[in-house]
Amino acid sequence: MSENVNKPEKKERPLKEMTTGLALLGFLAPICVLIVLIIVGADVTIAALGALFVMIAFCIFMGYKWNDIDDAMADGVKQVATAMMIMLLVGCLSAVWMSSGTIPSLLYYGMKIITPKLFLPICFILPAFMAVCAGTSFGAISTIGVVLCGMAPGLGIPLPWAAGAIISGAFFGDKMSPLSDTTLLASASCDVPLFDHIKSMWYTTIPGTIICLIVYAILGARASGNFDMAAAEELSNGLANTFNISILHFIPVILVLVLSIIRVPAMITFGVGIGFSVIWSMIFQGHGFVENLGYILNGFSTESGVAAVDKLVNRGGFSSMLSLVGILIVLGLLSGLFTKSGVLVTLVNKLSKKLNTPGSILCGTWISSLLICLIGGQYPAIAIPAVAFKEICDEKNINRAVLSRTLEDVGTMVAAIVPWSAWVIGYGVVLGGSGTPISVTEFIPFTFLPMLCPILSLIFNFIGYGRLKKDEPVKYRPFGSRKAKKASEEA
Repeated sequence: MSENVNKPEKKERPLKEMTTGLALLGFLAPICVLIVLIIVGADVTIAALGALFVMIAFCIFMGYKWNDIDDAMADGVKQVATAMMIMLLVGCLSAVWMSSGTIPSLLYYGMKIITPKLFLPICFILPAFMAVCAGTSFGAISTIGVVLCGMAPGLGIPLPWAAGAIISGAFFGDKMSPLSDTTLLASASCDVPLFDHIKSMWYTTIPGTIICLIVYAILGARASGNFDMAAAEELSNGLANTFNISILHFIPVILVLVLSIIRVPAMITFGVGIGFSVIWSMIFQGHGFVENLGYILNGFSTESGVAAVDKLVNRGGFSSMLSLVGILIVLGLLSGLFTKSGVLVTLVNKLSKKLNTPGSILCGTWISSLLICLIGGQYPAIAIPAVAFKEICDEKNINRAVLSRTLEDVGTMVAAIVPWSAWVIGYGVVLGGSGTPISVTEFIPFTFLPMLCPILSLIFNFIGYGRLKKDEPVKYRPFGSRKAKKASEEA
């Protein structure tokens, strides 16, 4: 005799209720793992990967099925897919701008503005110019910065003064260059068009730069001595001997800028820029088509016989952006889980009851970025607060370009003056020369821009200057606007 036994269906485990305590656990646990791994020396990508697995474990603990977790991570990556493609194209564009002679020509003519009477401001301007062109602060510091520090003693300029001006200028470029990884990361993390993000940063960066140049001019007014141009001539001659230098090579840059100004989509803009620069390289520098394809993949490479030139121009390429794209993928996965689990919604809702004005919300962003930067470095200080605060900025009618600007004012700039950072210590080693590093306690007090930008950001966000509304076009209005004043009054 057979019986049909009806087995009870297996009940699905219900999701745990997301309390404030659990939300704090879900938010802080992955961040703490990320910070600890960075402190012990792990690469930021590996640290972010560790944080991701902690977040996966938290979601399983909360009762989510693997399919839900997998879908959430996929959604997170979809949100950053376009940004990743743009980053890769920027790497390719950087390489062909080197190959075409565009960046070398910009650097060559920039070298010609050195003058003894304005040496300290020049120590700011030249590295800023080079870092904007090349998209790297360390490249500017370790090349033209070394040259300028070599000149400083002969002009009666203390090395820490020159080092501070050089680092300030280099980080101006690190912040403002469309080729900079932190600039790309901030715009991508906040879902802000790249050039809208850059225009928004003018609100704090231009006043900070003006103050820097005035202070450096005053400090450098007592400079005296003979100006030895030998080192500068070696670098400019190295560029001239390696590349066909001409103002015609500014045209590829102008093309990209014009396409950006008329709001051609970034992917098309950079694609056109790459194709045009390859043709330019073939015509004016004699590099073959297949050779340029190699540069696009692996970065530009040459042996000029001048170490400073090679260090400055041998860079770029698709592969140079892979580590940054890897970070963005992991952070996208993490962002998807934060969103799916409701961790951020719970915390932001709780936070919004305390921080219910635009100024206080941006202050919360500022503090979060500062704390993470002091311990975890630039990338986490930009990406993590972006995920946490961008939705509440939408709700409170704050343009995300203001959020991305705040993150760069703190996350990018403060990283230049964290005294226990290996990078900051390295600046003193590179700029010291003769095997004698400059102590961080000597040059940090003269590294003015990275100190000014966070301060100006905090003040301007509170008073409403440059605090654009959600749907307001991102334009730089140095004397404010009616909308900005209205936003301040409503706050």
